[in-house]
Amino acid sequence: MAADELDSLVFQMAVESVGALSIGFTEKAAAIAARSRGILLFDVRVDGDAAVQRIAAIRYPSDRTGVLALDIRGVGIRHCIVGGIFSGLTAPLEHWTGMPLSMQAKINVDDHAALFLGALREAGHMPVSQPDS
Repeated sequence: MAADELDSLVFQMAVESVGALSIGFTEKAAAIAARSRGILLFDVRVDGDAAVQRIAAIRYPSDRTGVLALDIRGVGIRHCIVGGIFSGLTAPLEHWTGMPLSMQAKINVDDHAALFLGALREAGHMPVSQPDS
């Protein structure tokens, strides 16, 4: 089994094992990263989106990135794993996450989060709008 296939499988298993836990999105993203031996790159709010309120990314050794998106209702989590082609879009969000809170407060990353989410949608990885329940 290739490294990228193994990362995908382990990511999927971690998402499924954490999904039912009654903890917040931030804690779930951290737990998924820990269980799948990935590195949590960021967990940011997505303001003004009709379907998603938060998005997180986890990097794996195979240069693949697991993405988690919390739906607008705060209940469901969509997920996918993507290749390194998205690294240019994740880099500003990762950089912002590594900053001290005093600097984060001065820098708005809403546009970067929206661009990343838009690219995921364009590639068919995330839904465009909130599905009816």
